[in-house]
Amino acid sequence: MADVAEIRRLAKKLNLTNVASGAIDLNDESVSNLDYLQRILMEEIAIRTANKLKGIRAAAMLPRKAFDHTRISEGLKWQLSRLKGHDFANERMNVLIVGDCSTGKTSLAAEIGNDALEKGARVIYVTLDDLVFEAKAKRKRWPKILDADLIVIDDVFYVAPETEELTLIYRTLMFLQETRSLIVITNRPLSSWKEMKGDPHLIETLQRRLTQDAQIISLA
Repeated sequence: MADVAEIRRLAKKLNLTNVASGAIDLNDESVSNLDYLQRILMEEIAIRTANKLKGIRAAAMLPRKAFDHTRISEGLKWQLSRLKGHDFANERMNVLIVGDCSTGKTSLAAEIGNDALEKGARVIYVTLDDLVFEAKAKRKRWPKILDADLIVIDDVFYVAPETEELTLIYRTLMFLQETRSLIVITNRPLSSWKEMKGDPHLIETLQRRLTQDAQIISLA
C-alpha cells in the first residue's frame, strides 16, 4: 500500500503545492487511488530526470563514440572500475589517456565523462586548440569551462606547440586543475614530451603536475 507521506514528498519535489500541503485529501479513496498516484508521480520525476540529463549531456559536448571493451586487459578493467566509482563532482583526480590514433582514446574519455555526468558532475569536452582559444578570448564557452568539475581535453600535443603557446597551455592547465579534474587525451607518449621544443623545465613541470596522483591509461 502506498504511503501518503511519501506521495506528498514526491508532490513537493514536483512543486504540486496542493497535494504536498495536504489541501487535497489523499485519504479520500473516492477521489484518487494512492498506488496509482504514486506511480504517476514517480514516472513524472523519472521523465524529468531523464530530460535534464539529456540536456546536460548535450551541454557537455562529449563525442558520441562507444568504447570497445572486448580487447582490453584485466589491468585496464580494474582501472576503469575504479574510475567508475570516483566522485568527480567532489574529488579532484586527473586522468591521462595515451595511445596511437584509432586506439579508442576519445571514446574511452567520453565513457568516463558520461559516467561522471550520471553521478552529478558537471563535464565539458574541448580540444586543446579550442581551450587555448577560449583562454585567450574569454568567450561564452569559457564560463562553462570554469564551471565544470571535469574537463575532457582532446588532441593534447597532437602538434608540438610553439614556445609562446606552450606557456599559455601551462598556465591554463595549471589554473584549471587547481580545483577541477582533467582528462588529458594525447597520442604523444609521456616519455617524449621532453623532446618537444620549448622550455624543457616548463614541459617537465607540466608533465609532473598533471601526472601527480593521476590515473594513467595506455591504449595500444
